[in-house]
Amino acid sequence: MVPAAFAATWQDFRSGLRQVHTAVAYALCDDRDGENEALRAVARAPAFELFGLRDGCTEVERGRWLVDRVARGVQQARDTAPAVVAGGLGGAAGQALVLWCLHVVVGIPVEELGAAQAGDIDPPLQGRDLTQKIEGRMWLSARPTSRAESGIVTLYHEVQAALRDRFPTREDGAYEELAHAHFGYEWRRLTQLGWEPERDLLTLLSTLAPAPLPVSFLTDAWGPLPGPLRDLGSSTHLMALSLRRLLDRGLLMVTSRDDKKLVGIPELMHSLPVGVLEAAQRRRWANIALRFLGVALRGDTHDHDSWPEWRDARPHVLHLVALAEDYGEGLQEAADLMDRLSVFHRVRTDDPDALTAARRALRLYEAAGNPVSGKHATYLTNYAMAVRAVEGPAAALEPVERALAIEGNRLDADHAQTLNLHASILESAGRSQQAGEAFRQALDIARRVHEDTADEEDGEALAMVLNDYSVHLLRHALEQGTSAHAVAGDVLRMLDEAENVSQPGGYGTEQIMLNRADALRRLDRREEAREVLEQLVRLCEEWDEPTMLLFAALVALAEVLSDLDDSRHEEVLRRAHEVDDLLAAS
Repeated sequence: MVPAAFAATWQDFRSGLRQVHTAVAYALCDDRDGENEALRAVARAPAFELFGLRDGCTEVERGRWLVDRVARGVQQARDTAPAVVAGGLGGAAGQALVLWCLHVVVGIPVEELGAAQAGDIDPPLQGRDLTQKIEGRMWLSARPTSRAESGIVTLYHEVQAALRDRFPTREDGAYEELAHAHFGYEWRRLTQLGWEPERDLLTLLSTLAPAPLPVSFLTDAWGPLPGPLRDLGSSTHLMALSLRRLLDRGLLMVTSRDDKKLVGIPELMHSLPVGVLEAAQRRRWANIALRFLGVALRGDTHDHDSWPEWRDARPHVLHLVALAEDYGEGLQEAADLMDRLSVFHRVRTDDPDALTAARRALRLYEAAGNPVSGKHATYLTNYAMAVRAVEGPAAALEPVERALAIEGNRLDADHAQTLNLHASILESAGRSQQAGEAFRQALDIARRVHEDTADEEDGEALAMVLNDYSVHLLRHALEQGTSAHAVAGDVLRMLDEAENVSQPGGYGTEQIMLNRADALRRLDRREEAREVLEQLVRLCEEWDEPTMLLFAALVALAEVLSDLDDSRHEEVLRRAHEVDDLLAAS
C-alpha cells in the first residue's frame, strides 16, 4: 500500500521528475541556455528540497548534481524490472519503470513514448488511447492505474536512495513518515537480496545510541558479533563492500574527524532496524552490543591514548547501560563499562560525572550479586577516588576501607594499590602519620610482589606507590625533623626505582617527572628541574586537550622560571590560567 505521505507528495515528486526530463532534453539538443534554465528550476524544485548540494554552489551546479542523482535512481529502478517487460496488465508495474526511464534518462517526451517503447515492452502498448494509457501507467493522468502502483513506489524509493547516497539529508519530523517508508522498502530489498550481514550491521548500529561510531570498532572488535557480521569484521574487503552498499542506498552516513572515519544511520531511520525485531531479539542484540563495546574499548582509561575512543563511545556506553538496567541482563558488563567511564572522567579533568558513573557501576555490580570480590573492591576504590574529588577525603574513607575489608590481608599488587589509595586519602584528610604508615605498608607489599613476579603490571603498581609516597615525603619532611635536602635525595632515588620498574612512557611516567622536578628544585638544581618540566609540558600538550597534569606542570614551570629570574615565567603562568579556564568549562 502506498503510504499517505507518499501519495501527498507524489505531485511534487512527479513534477521534479518532469523538470529533470526537461533538463536532459535540452542537454541532448545542445541548448545550453535552455539547459541552464531547466537546471535552475530543478535546483528550486520542492521535490528535492531535502537533498543535495546547497552551500558554496550555484543553482546550475546544484541542479546538475540533482539531475545526475535522479537519473541514476530512475535507471536503478528500471534495473529492478525484467529486461523485456510483458505488455499485458500484469506487467503494468514494470511498464511504468520502463516509461519513466525513457522519459527521464533518455529525455523522450511523453507523446513520443509510444514509439520509443519498442524492444523494452513486448508486446508494446498500443491502441487509439495509447497516450492516455501511457499516462495512466506513469501516474501522470487524473486516474492512475492501480496495477502500476508497485512500480511507481519502487521508482520513488530508488530515486530517494540515489539522492541520499553518501550525502547528508536535511530531515525533520515532517518527513518522518517518508523516512519510515524508505527504510521499509530498503529493508525488504536487503532481505530479498539475501544480504544478512548488512541487515545485522544496521541492527547493531540501531541498538547503539544515535551517534556516529568509529569504523575501527567494527574491524577491531568483531569477536562477540554473530556469524554473518563477524565475517564482515574480520575482512577489510567485505566490510568496505557492505558499507558501500548501505551508503549507496542512503541507509548509512559516514563522517570524518581528524583521520578517523565514523559511521551511523540517518537520524530519522536510526530506531527502525531494531524496531522491526521481536522483544526477545531486541534483548539479544542489546547483550551483543554490550559485549561488542566492552571489547572495542581499551580497558585502561588512565592511558591518554584511549581517551579519543572513549569520547566517541560515551553516548553508546550510557545508552547500552540503560538498556542493561531495563532488561536486567548484562549487568556485570555494564558495571565494567561504567567503572572504566568513571576513571576516564576522573583522570582527565576531575569531572563530577566520574562520581555519577562510579556510583552506577557499584549499583549495577551489586544488582548482579557482586560475583567477583576482587572486582567489587576495584569498583569501590575507583568510587572512593571519585568521592574524594567531589565530596572531599573524609567521605572517601568509608568506601576505600570497605575495599580493604573485602581484600583482607592479600599480598598482591591490587591490595598494595588499595593500601596506597587509603594512604593518599588519609593524607588528604590531614592524618599524615597514619598515611605514612599506610604508604610504607603498601610499598613493602608492592616491592615483595614485584620481586617475586617481575611482572609489568606489578611494576606499574610499585611505581604508583613510589610516586605517591614521594609526594607524601616531600610534603611532610620538615614536620618529621628531617632536612628537606635529605628527603629530596631519598625521593630522587625512589623515583629512579619507579622508572626502572615501569615501561618507558608507561602509566605514571608523567607523575614521576612532576615529582622529580619538585625534588630537584628542593635540592636547588633548578636548571635540571626546568628541563624536566619543559619536557613534561611538551608531553602533556601532545594529548591535544587540557588536563590537570598539564595545569600542574605549567604552574610548577612558572615557579621554577621565576626562581631563575627568567622572564618567560609570566607567559607560562598565563598559559596555566588558560588551561585552568578550559578545565573549568569542560
